Amino acid sequence: MSGYAEYRWTARVADSWGHFAPEILSVSIVAAIIVGLRPPPGALALTVPLALIAVVITSWLLMRRHDRRLCEQCVAAMPLNASEKATRYQRRFWVAHTGAEPRFLVPYLAVLVGSNFAPGTWGRIVWAIVQCTMVYLIMSHVTHRRFQPWCPWCSSGGGGSEHEDDITPPPLPDKDRELV
Repeated sequence: MSGYAEYRWTARVADSWGHFAPEILSVSIVAAIIVGLRPPPGALALTVPLALIAVVITSWLLMRRHDRRLCEQCVAAMPLNASEKATRYQRRFWVAHTGAEPRFLVPYLAVLVGSNFAPGTWGRIVWAIVQCTMVYLIMSHVTHRRFQPWCPWCSSGGGGSEHEDDITPPPLPDKDRELV
């Protein structure tokens, strides 16, 4: 317990922010959509978007920091029947793996950025819908990180396998002769 008191308050705030960063990012995306559809008047028209950008960048960096270590809160929140729950998240696992491939990531980013230039009311609606897909992408990443040991794409291709390879060990030397 005394070790926690020696832990700097800035590090504790950064750890907490990193733990809740996916939710903060999701709220920031929704706030950016609201600001995009209904811009604030006056000086807030510049400061609110800049504050949102700062929150998004900080949250993303602290989320990446959080993902690289073991978090007590994440472990405590892990369900006892994790393998059963993981079977319900197959689509999220697929999105997390597909979103990391450049052949899908580059067109997604092109649509994400290109939707900013869609004109008219319908263009703003399409822009808002496309921006909302980022929330699902973030939640897919979080679900994948939590249930990665039970991800079928990680276990069969990238992170190991469910079956052992049949590799026979090399034959042992004959023991009837002494090697000097």
